[in-house]
Amino acid sequence: MPLLGELTPIVGTYLLLAGFLTLTGHIAARNVLGDVPFTRALVVGPALAILPFLLQRYFPPLVVFIAVALDATVFHLVYRLKWRTAGFVTFIHVTVTVLASIVIGGILYLASTAPT
Repeated sequence: MPLLGELTPIVGTYLLLAGFLTLTGHIAARNVLGDVPFTRALVVGPALAILPFLLQRYFPPLVVFIAVALDATVFHLVYRLKWRTAGFVTFIHVTVTVLASIVIGGILYLASTAPT
């Protein structure tokens, strides 16, 4: 399945999304689990960031469901958590990601409407 678009913007978008999801995943893990190494969060971000590119032609709610399931699985495996705890970390990760996206989007919108 070919990706839509040129390669450079796709790679840049993937790297930005992977970095953002890594940071929010680390914040979520620290919030629930306490002091955890950042290197474990480096697995969470890239694994989740690839989904929008691989599943871009499918029904968006299905992609979100698969992403949440993959997020819980990655937290379960990487941090060696019980499924219930991994689900809670996933819930916090989704919450932090949505809130941070809204804040960053608002800041970018305000910056784009600033007078020159």
